[in-house]
Amino acid sequence: MMSVHGIHRRLAAALLALGIGSILPVAQAQAPAPAKPVRIIVPATAGSAADLVARLLGERIAKSGAQSWVIENRPGAGGTIGADVVAKAMPDGGTLLFTANNFIIAPRLYPSIPYDIHKDFTAIGPVAVGHDMIFVNPSLNVKSLKELAVLAKRTSGGLNYGAPFYGSSAHLIMEALGRASGMELTFIAASGGPQSFGEAVAGRVPVVIGSAFAGEGFVKAGRLNAIAAVGAKRSVFLPQVPTLSEEGHAALNLPLWFGVYGPARLPAPIAAQVARDMARVVGSAEFADALVSRGFTPAPGTAADLLAMMRDGEPVFARAIAEAGIKPQ
Repeated sequence: MMSVHGIHRRLAAALLALGIGSILPVAQAQAPAPAKPVRIIVPATAGSAADLVARLLGERIAKSGAQSWVIENRPGAGGTIGADVVAKAMPDGGTLLFTANNFIIAPRLYPSIPYDIHKDFTAIGPVAVGHDMIFVNPSLNVKSLKELAVLAKRTSGGLNYGAPFYGSSAHLIMEALGRASGMELTFIAASGGPQSFGEAVAGRVPVVIGSAFAGEGFVKAGRLNAIAAVGAKRSVFLPQVPTLSEEGHAALNLPLWFGVYGPARLPAPIAAQVARDMARVVGSAEFADALVSRGFTPAPGTAADLLAMMRDGEPVFARAIAEAGIKPQ
């Protein structure tokens, strides 16, 4: 007696001969597996500015129907730990780097890092730009940058401050500001931007520099005072706070930007697809509203634009490092 499988094979062959084989379900056929989510390495802590922007973008990438993103925080060593993960990843589009401009600062402060930012990565495109703000604990009883400078000069040992991490643009700004104003400022490391704010609110580290969005709630609750905004324009969150330019420190308006990279030798079709997926979101009004409501501005652009931002930023940050006297780790 013919087996059931044999009957199925003969029936399938007969239907195929009649040109209608496609209507018969074939047990061996498998539906295509859904695309594997892309692993997005963010070399910063959860809740940081980079993490916030990456998640805003990732959520909208998924909603657009593109390959979904899974955010993985890998902070440490000025962002070099997370960047190294991507530098060593397979160039198949499965692992990408979402980073801030500390990406181009780190090589000058961590000279022993095991990768080259110009040779070991594929630039895909910029995402957003933003600016930081300087906050102080109310116990200092200062309302302006000038008052902070006066207090720091008459305080034995100067003042401690917090920033997202060693080698962030915020860290460079504060070191350069100390030199330019004659203030003795000491950087106190924390595990990330949110932790720095926690230390400032508690009064253990009375000065902090971080995003206006992160500090706005503390200011409105009377737990921090905002004294200076980094950028050419005042913050939409705290418009009463003057900029560093208004306080006579225009040279310290160092840019803060975010971009996406893949490993070196990422195939051009894969890089192009990621760029298209990003462009649909970054150029949308909905994403712009989400960013602006959190103190950032979208920066739609190409890989060439991101490379230009790197090229333009490197000498600016190199000068800031030299002028602030920041030592390599």
